[in-house]
Amino acid sequence: MDEIMSGTLFDEELEAVWQDFLILSQHQGVELQTRLNRLIRLHKEDLDDAAYMKLMYMKGISYEEQENKNAARYCAMRMRSIRECIQNPRKKRPRFLDIQGFSCDADMDSFIERYTDFLEDTYRGINRRLLLIVGVLFLIVFLVLVLVLKIYIVIAALEALMLGMLTYLLQKRRMPDIFQKNQLNAIEKYVEETVLEFDRPIRFS
Repeated sequence: MDEIMSGTLFDEELEAVWQDFLILSQHQGVELQTRLNRLIRLHKEDLDDAAYMKLMYMKGISYEEQENKNAARYCAMRMRSIRECIQNPRKKRPRFLDIQGFSCDADMDSFIERYTDFLEDTYRGINRRLLLIVGVLFLIVFLVLVLVLKIYIVIAALEALMLGMLTYLLQKRRMPDIFQKNQLNAIEKYVEETVLEFDRPIRFS
């Protein structure tokens, strides 16, 4: 039975696979995929952001070459999430990944954007719907305060506005994460179980 690699052995193997991956124009060779899958299956315990991003990038490109766009999108979305953690210290970080400030190269950034550029348009659409919902909530609360509770119009407007703003700010922060979670849940069935097992402690921590 295979055992988890030591940190030194893992780093050496990862660097060797990474260099071979960069040299090749196609990455579906049995030997390369076997070595890559072994790294994913037997990765070191203290995984850092550089190793995670490289492994997910290599799997994402491999899925892309197989025309498995959903699996490639899964890898890109997970890479985007970790990139956001690296770039924004205030964003919640996964417990089981050592964030050291890894910087994506141009190819990595291009891969991420290729499969996640739809997110910004989606977030804008969600934000517009959220504003509409908050506007309706403001109107309902305002009418209840004025017509039912007989509160002065100015005070009712201020209270309804404060409630609406609080609701908007809280939901605006939560909605992108909820949407990404739902997207990942929908497309994870296209991803190899080995990759999901590798990612699960990081994704859900």
